[in-house]
Amino acid sequence: MINSSKMLMIFGACVFSGQLPAFGEMTADEAITLISGNTVDGERRDGGVPGVDAPGKIENFATPFSLYFDSNGTLRKKTGGKPKIGKWRVSDDSGLCMKWKGKKEKCAPIHKQGNVYRRVVLRKNGFILYEHTYIGIIPGNKYKL
Repeated sequence: MINSSKMLMIFGACVFSGQLPAFGEMTADEAITLISGNTVDGERRDGGVPGVDAPGKIENFATPFSLYFDSNGTLRKKTGGKPKIGKWRVSDDSGLCMKWKGKKEKCAPIHKQGNVYRRVVLRKNGFILYEHTYIGIIPGNKYKL
């Protein structure tokens, strides 16, 4: 059995190498069950700048957000301003995919870590583009997004 300090070292090594550990990754069915028809409260932290920062760099500043994952695939987001509307799906390889108007679809698996869920979107070069931390999962469209 791995003690908590060894687990933290393994996780840290994986994050700083630009890779996430496999433990805690949710299956496609688990991800759909978790978010479909629910509101997710969370925060976003941007990754580092390629050529300036280390690949595993995550900013300290977090932007709070709320997402509503309609069971029909519509995604609604509020980050302090006017709500955005997009699309969501779960890919065959268990990645949660989000697509906003004028943006490319971004897919990444959800990892359960204690009482929170994390989704880390990587750039093609392995640097972290951004990290979502899902802090609260609330049934239904709590904020009428």
